[in-house]
Amino acid sequence: MEEYVWLETPIHKNNFSKNLFEENPSIEETLKLSFDGSIVAVKVGFLEEPFESQQVIMMRLGYKAWPKKQKVDSSESFYKYLALWAEL
Repeated sequence: MEEYVWLETPIHKNNFSKNLFEENPSIEETLKLSFDGSIVAVKVGFLEEPFESQQVIMMRLGYKAWPKKQKVDSSESFYKYLALWAEL
């Protein structure tokens, strides 16, 4: 069984552009979805680097500001956004 990283709060797929999933069909293979289409987990290897590069731990501790706006238009930006909500 593959390892997944669970998100602190489920995020519904409708929060993202429909084009994101159409242009990057492999994204859905890396996600674990609930019955209503909410993203609840992501495969481990896809969130480790964005989690560390954004210094998510420092944000949660209050030493670094959270991003005010984050444009999600590619698979890279999608995983960076999910990393903010991951429980690593």
